[in-house]
Formats: sequence, C-alpha cells, structure tokens
Amino acid sequence: MSGTGSKQSRVLLIVMFLLILMGTSISPLGLVPSAAAAAESSTKVDIEGVLENLSKLKTALGQGDYDQAAAAFRPIKKWWNTNKNGVKKNSLTMSLEIEGQIAGISMALLNKEASQALDKAGTLEFSVINYRDGAYVGNDGKQQMTLSVYIMKLREAADLIGKQQWTEAAAEVKHLQQQWLTVEGDIVSKSAEVYSSTERDLVLLDAYLASPEQRSQAKMVIDRMISGLAPLAGAEYTWIDAALIPIREGLEALLVVGALLMYGKKAESRRASRFVVLGSAAGLLTCVAVGFAVAVFLSSSSFGMSNSLINGWTGVLASFLLLYVSYWLHRNADVKRWKQFVESKSSKALSGGKMFSLALLAFFAIVREGLETVIFLIGMVGKMPGTSLAGGIAAGFGVLALGAVILIKAGTRLPVRPVFLVSSVIVFYLCFKFMGSGIHSLQMAGVLPSTVKEYLPDYAAISLYPSWYSTLPQLIFLLTGILVLVWGRTSGRRTKTKLHTISSV
Repeated sequence: MSGTGSKQSRVLLIVMFLLILMGTSISPLGLVPSAAAAAESSTKVDIEGVLENLSKLKTALGQGDYDQAAAAFRPIKKWWNTNKNGVKKNSLTMSLEIEGQIAGISMALLNKEASQALDKAGTLEFSVINYRDGAYVGNDGKQQMTLSVYIMKLREAADLIGKQQWTEAAAEVKHLQQQWLTVEGDIVSKSAEVYSSTERDLVLLDAYLASPEQRSQAKMVIDRMISGLAPLAGAEYTWIDAALIPIREGLEALLVVGALLMYGKKAESRRASRFVVLGSAAGLLTCVAVGFAVAVFLSSSSFGMSNSLINGWTGVLASFLLLYVSYWLHRNADVKRWKQFVESKSSKALSGGKMFSLALLAFFAIVREGLETVIFLIGMVGKMPGTSLAGGIAAGFGVLALGAVILIKAGTRLPVRPVFLVSSVIVFYLCFKFMGSGIHSLQMAGVLPSTVKEYLPDYAAISLYPSWYSTLPQLIFLLTGILVLVWGRTSGRRTKTKLHTISSV
C-alpha cells in the first residue's frame, strides 16, 4: 500500500511539473521583441470611415445587392493597401488577422456567397474596432488594451446610456464583453471579488439594455463597474500577482483531480489512476496548444468569444459529470458498501466506460480552469519583467503541487467514510459552481440570452447569477442532492429496522 501511495505521489508530481512547464512556456512568447519597433501610426485616422463602409457592406450583403457591396468594399481595400505597413509596425498579428479577413471577403464576393461575406465582414469590423481601441498585442509583446483604456470605454458607454442612445450603448457593451479577456488578467490577481462582480455586471448590463423595462438600471450597473475597476487601473504587478493566478484558478481543478486519484487509490486500481493522469495530461496539452495559438497567431481579444464558448460548454459538461461523481462518493461512503465494492465489484465497476469517464472528467476539469489560467498569464506579459513572471508562475504551480501531495497523502491515510463524505460535498459544490459559471460564459458568448430577474439571488463568488438560465439547473441539482440525502437516510433506517427484526426473531 505504501509503495502504491508513493507511486501515486510521483504521478501527481509529474502532472504538476507539466503544469509548471505550461505556465513558464507561455511567458517567453510575448517577451521577445520583434525587429520592428512599435511606432505611432496615422492608420487610425481613417478607421471611422472604414467602419462606416463596413456597415454599408453588411447592409448591402443582407439585401443581396452585390453591386452596392462591392462599392462599399472598394474603399476598405484601398484603406488597407495604403495603411497595412503601418499596422504591421504596430502589430504583425493584427495585420495578418485583418489581411486574412479582407481576402476572405474578396473571395466570397467573387463567388457571390453572401452569408460567408457577411460573416467575414462582421469579424473584420471587430478586428478594426480592436485596432482602433488598442485591444491587441503589439510587436513588443505588450498588450495595448490597458485597464485604463477599458475603463475609459466604460465611461463612453455610460455617456451613451445617459443620453439614452440605447442601440449605440448596447453595441459598445457587446464590444466590451468581447474585449474583457484582454484585461481580466489585470484584475483577477488583485481582487477576486471585483473580477467576479465585473464579469457578472457585463451580462447584467447587456440584459438591461436589451429590455426597455430595465434600461433605467443600466446606468447604476455601469457606474458600479467603473467604481470597482478604477482603483486597480494604476496598480503595479509583481511575481506574487503572477503566482496567485494559477493558485486561484488551479485550486478547483486540483480538488477534482485529487478526488479522482483518491478514488482510484482507495479502490486499489492503478488503471483508474492512469486514466485520470491521461485525462489531466490531455487537458494540459490542450491548454498549452490553445495558449500558444493565442499568443502567436491571434490576439487575446479576437479569442474572447471562443474562450467564453469553451469555458461555457466545458463547464456545463463537467458539471454533469461532477454530479454523478458526487453521488457515487456519497453512496460509497458507507464502509460496508465500500468493502463489498472493492472485494467483489472493483474489476467490473472500474472497466470500460467507467475508466473513460474518469479521464473525461479530469480533462474537462483541467481545460475549464487551465485555459483561463493560460490566457490570464498571457495577459500578464509586459506587466512585469520576464524573470518575475516566470518566477511567479513557477511559484504558483509549486504551491499547487505541494497542496496536491498533501491532499493525496492525507486522503489515503484517513478512513473511507470521512474522506468520501467531504469529497462528495466538495465535488457537489464544484458541480453547482461549474454549471452557473458555464451558463454565464455562454451568455457572455451570446449563445444564451442575457435575461435577468431581480428577485433571483445574486452571489457571483459561487457563480450564482440572477438569471433563470443558470439558476434553474442549479436549483435542480440542489433538489436532486437533497432527495439523494433523504432517500439514503430513509433506506438506511429501513435496513436497520429489518436487521433488528431479523435478529430479534
């Protein structure tokens, strides 16, 4: 048993070492300056005209008028041919992004594919707005969209709300949602409370502006966001801030993977542990691959909606898997049932689909938290010296590794019942939280409507949001958990009554 425990710790240390490599491999991506120095350019002068022509282009495409679409597209191409070298001097990544979108529109117009041209025009519009606002990574590896600029854009949206220009305000809030990814790393290490409340308020603001009956509340929400973010705008960052990001984001994934590894250890199944490690490794590699793609090929702002989609769907899927794991842990907390499981059913219960589900849950848990960790760390590039960033990342993952070893060592030495009962409560809490945050991310991505109800509870720290889209499944989960507890106690009393009756006879 002690040899297995030692091996378990070694396996977990390997996983945590991969995490450290994941973090430290991100920082150099933005720390190597390009040969072209970042310079001021006049390319932004004509951007408003480009945006106006893009609006005309989309209108013409929606009407199927290819002549008008081509007429609106010509000045856009002219602007790009004149100014693309200036954009390259500021950001090669943004230059390649816009170049590809313009080429895509040209091809779609040539083939008279209106829907594809309309889609490309929408992405081009977003890229041009990001360039105008500085929401891109420059050639020096620094994020141009600072928290100060983001707050300034919030104030502009507040002015539009004050003037009751609802359509313009709603469009600006949509852009702020998409650009949130570029600044959230600045916030999460300084104040988890401000981070959670601001992310919640971005959805609330969108919902209020979309509802004529609730528009009067939009000003209050945006003022609250500005007052919460303003004190953080001038903050300086150290290695401690970099360390706090993996600690904060990785803790929940660590609890899930730790519970799964303890489960495999208690069941004396090495195969179960291997599948958990394989799922975790696959999740880590996915996070590294996505982080590399964002750092090298994309801007974090252009990845904003994709990140919300990934976080949303992985959160929802992981939530359902966690619900089952929580039930299983609670059900097998009974010592007699657990012994029966280990002695007579372990070979069947830990085969095939069960193994795959363990790997899948570990994968989703890592991706759900790891992807945000990677994106946050990319956002920290340029905010501090590279050595401080790398040192902070290593320190953060080192703390997680230490916590993982302690968790596994302590868990395998404790009796089955308290370990499984506590684990089931933790896993159920994460199931509840992942569902709320997953639905919230899908609302940020525009997959689900951002409707809110004032009478619903609102506590962002545990992913409880005032929307039926997230609250209803969480309520169902909660009622399911209560029913399982009641049923377990009732059936336990019945069993004891039967045993007492038999013994008395």
